[in-house]
Amino acid sequence: MGAGMSTNRATTGTTSPRAILLCGGGIDSFVAWHYLGKPQALYFDLGDRNRDQEYRALDTLARRHSIRLAVSRELDLGSWELQDGVIPLRYLHLVALACHRADTVWCVAVKGNLGTDKNAAMFEGLSELISLAVGRDVRVDSPFRDMTKTEVVRWYVDQSLPVDDLICTHSCMKPKNTLLHCGRCAGCVRRWVALANNGIEAPFAEDPWRWGQVQENDGLQNGQLGSLYGLCAEELQLARSSVGVRASSPEGHLGSR
Repeated sequence: MGAGMSTNRATTGTTSPRAILLCGGGIDSFVAWHYLGKPQALYFDLGDRNRDQEYRALDTLARRHSIRLAVSRELDLGSWELQDGVIPLRYLHLVALACHRADTVWCVAVKGNLGTDKNAAMFEGLSELISLAVGRDVRVDSPFRDMTKTEVVRWYVDQSLPVDDLICTHSCMKPKNTLLHCGRCAGCVRRWVALANNGIEAPFAEDPWRWGQVQENDGLQNGQLGSLYGLCAEELQLARSSVGVRASSPEGHLGSR
């Protein structure tokens, strides 16, 4: 654990003591910490396959930015993790515990997110349900519900914040014993699109734009590719264009430089 991390259940000394940000090691939650004015942050160690990589990313960022980050081991949901890395009802579990610490619980979900527990309707429902259960007003929301991942990164860049720190974040859904992103999962595709559309290069074990699913032109034209990755089709096309992926050749394959 980094010097900025704590395993205490209580969260004290926050800028806004009644608000807390649920964070992982990804781009969205790191940018959200800046966007929300550097609130108290809380990471749940769920015993999932991403834990070690998320710890490393969070430790680095906590040290660099003096993030007040509490780490909780109250939940072990690793046994419920699906093959694609998704943990069903993840936010429901997290918010139920986070509301003991704050009246406002900031989750991180961007526009187009495909998770059934990571959308505006779910956050509104959780706010109502938990408020009823605990007998006080509890707000559950995402600061980025109306922003795509590309727009989230653009906001960060526009603040002249250090771009290198975005590279330190972890987005891969098929991690190995390394921080290098695989380039062959939905998390890596979303990461690549958001960074590429803001002129930022990031390392991948394999180039995401050379993955057959990303080069599929028919899927892009009918919107299936954007839907598959929770992306705006126009933003996916912009990222593909930035690396020279072009329309189908006579042989039926996509060309790329």
